[in-house]
Amino acid sequence: MKKFVFAVVIAAIAASPAAAATKKKKAVRAPAPVASTNSNENSWRFAKDSLPIFLPSWSIPLYISAKSAQ
Repeated sequence: MKKFVFAVVIAAIAASPAAAATKKKKAVRAPAPVASTNSNENSWRFAKDSLPIFLPSWSIPLYISAKSAQ
């Protein structure tokens, strides 16, 4: 009986690299979107996104509601 158990353990150890090799590889992610090379478009986007910093506090809810409605 000991020989049988020993043989099963040896077979399990020998089969473990084969089982590890059958794991699925991770899916390749799509590349991240590249920022526009047009500097004017990048400047406009920066100015538009930074607008709430320069707005008075009472107008920020209006800005957010107008932006979310688009």
